[in-house]
Amino acid sequence: MTTLSTSPAQTGGASLRRPLRIAAAALTAIALIAAAQEGARLWTQAQMSHEATFASTGTHDLRLLCTGAGETTFVLEAGATGFAETWTWVQDALDDDARVCSYDRAGMGLSEQLPAGFQPGQAARDLHAALTDAGEAGPFVVVGHSLGGFFARDFAAQFPADTAAVVLVDASHEDQLAAFSNDMVAEFRAFPGLLSALSGISMTGLLHLWNPLEAGAAGLEGDALVAARAFAGDRVHLATSAEELRHWDDITARAAAQDLPAELSVLAVTAGSPVPGSEDFSDLVEPLHRETAGRFTMGAQTTIEGADHFSILMNRDHARTLAQLITDYVARTATPE
Repeated sequence: MTTLSTSPAQTGGASLRRPLRIAAAALTAIALIAAAQEGARLWTQAQMSHEATFASTGTHDLRLLCTGAGETTFVLEAGATGFAETWTWVQDALDDDARVCSYDRAGMGLSEQLPAGFQPGQAARDLHAALTDAGEAGPFVVVGHSLGGFFARDFAAQFPADTAAVVLVDASHEDQLAAFSNDMVAEFRAFPGLLSALSGISMTGLLHLWNPLEAGAAGLEGDALVAARAFAGDRVHLATSAEELRHWDDITARAAAQDLPAELSVLAVTAGSPVPGSEDFSDLVEPLHRETAGRFTMGAQTTIEGADHFSILMNRDHARTLAQLITDYVARTATPE
């Protein structure tokens, strides 16, 4: 009788092959899921781009959404993670008697990515080039929300002849981190990492089940809400948003060094209430907004009580209040008594 035996080497080889096969299968599954998610992302972008309008900066195209007609042209600059539809209610309220253009910054929304990556000052140059390519005529009233306030100020600094006024909507301030608590600063500094993580997670499809960024779009409806949900789960949009915020120190240093003319019309609008579930730091922000407005002879600061950092745009009533404040200020400063 012959007995077959298995050597330790053979046994070890078999035991190694099983986990290797499992690992290979898992990697294959992950790759297939990632490919499917990327395919879905590109399909969504293509569908949304079908009726969109694009303008060239010379190196890449930006999506512009311009509506209405009138003597005044408002240009709307979104905050961090923002896009054209962020301004839906404000744009609807402004464009009855004016021309209004919102847009997606490079690498965000439907706009093409920057060939050389994010550079402070590039957003304003891109916007000016796209407006020129689209045939939009200034001077413009440039309105910036949150982080977009820095880009609005930068536009005025780089293109003063094409800037009629600047409106800062619950805008970021170059000194705000010095005024915030250590915990608030740590949370802020961690946010780009969260966005990068969400960009990676988006490739698994899990953001379709729950995405923390979608809460910021509460109040939008219809196509605007569809766009908000799509961009909140778009890996490129999220990665670009993270990259912008990683340059916070460069952006704020640039803002602090700018010397805007004292006669520039600047309105600072403050959201008077905290975002639900967040710490109330309006008592820290309002003085910073007053300080910004106080640099200008026709500067003004006002607060919309009951509005928070997001609802000031996303809530239809708050957006209408904001639009009326902007319209009244521009009319008043355009024809001073």
